[in-house]
Amino acid sequence: MEDFAGALVLAMVRRSLERQSIGLDLPPPARKRTIGLAEKRAFLDAVLSAHGAEAILGVAGIVPEFAAHPVAGVFAGCRSPGDIVASWFAIERYFHSRHRTRLVDGDAGRIVMEHYDLRGSPVGKGDSLAVAGLVLGILRWRGAQDAALAFDEQPASAGSGAPPGAARCWSISWTRFDPPPAACSDSPVPAVDVAGRPLSDPVVARLFAGRLAAPHARRPAAEVARACGLSLRTLQRRLADAGWTLADIVASARIHGATRLLAATDTPLSLVGLLAGYSDQPHFQRAFRAAVGPTPAEYRRLARPA
Repeated sequence: MEDFAGALVLAMVRRSLERQSIGLDLPPPARKRTIGLAEKRAFLDAVLSAHGAEAILGVAGIVPEFAAHPVAGVFAGCRSPGDIVASWFAIERYFHSRHRTRLVDGDAGRIVMEHYDLRGSPVGKGDSLAVAGLVLGILRWRGAQDAALAFDEQPASAGSGAPPGAARCWSISWTRFDPPPAACSDSPVPAVDVAGRPLSDPVVARLFAGRLAAPHARRPAAEVARACGLSLRTLQRRLADAGWTLADIVASARIHGATRLLAATDTPLSLVGLLAGYSDQPHFQRAFRAAVGPTPAEYRRLARPA
């Protein structure tokens, strides 16, 4: 991750080093919201060289301290490891990260991930350790019990002719996953959506609330139906009778989440779309204007004139 997200990663690593009483002979962090890839790599390589891999992986233990950070809101409603992985990928896409991760294997109690560069350049070990540590910390934070990480020097999917360090691989395993209780809200679902469509049907309201809680979760329609105790065909008919489709619910919940963040919080505009479930900022801007009328910035000024 780079730019805004890269600056956040380094802030978390620095906090982790402080908690470990590890000092670095490096200049203090610059007071800026973004950071370049070279600057991030230089910092992490210096930590790795001076203190070893465990010093960087210690960032896993600092994740709960950042639970109130806006980006953490992406994971706050995650109820499974799959939700967490999907949300991590969503953050990488949203910030157009040059370094990405992919899932190369996994089952009920284990995932294997690979960290690579979109341009095929080698990925620094320090950078990959920071990402692996954060994923581990998020899994523990959201309910992965006895989660442990094994970092592998060899890429999991790169061909034998790949240059050394072109990708980095790790696996995380856990004994069970017990998500924390869902946060309560006085009014998690509005009576009507932004288009005036009623949300009175219990199934529609349940699905709407689920999307608000985990905006980046990706579940097949058949799985959504099973969770409601219905066949897919029955769910589709039920929604149609209420004037909805699954796609409508996803789109409407995103808009509602965005309007709530714009009106009731100081979340930066650059993060509102991410927290509401959009894949990137331009998509958020277009969808918001089409559904609401004003731009997100204009809506915030209208909703909070003071």
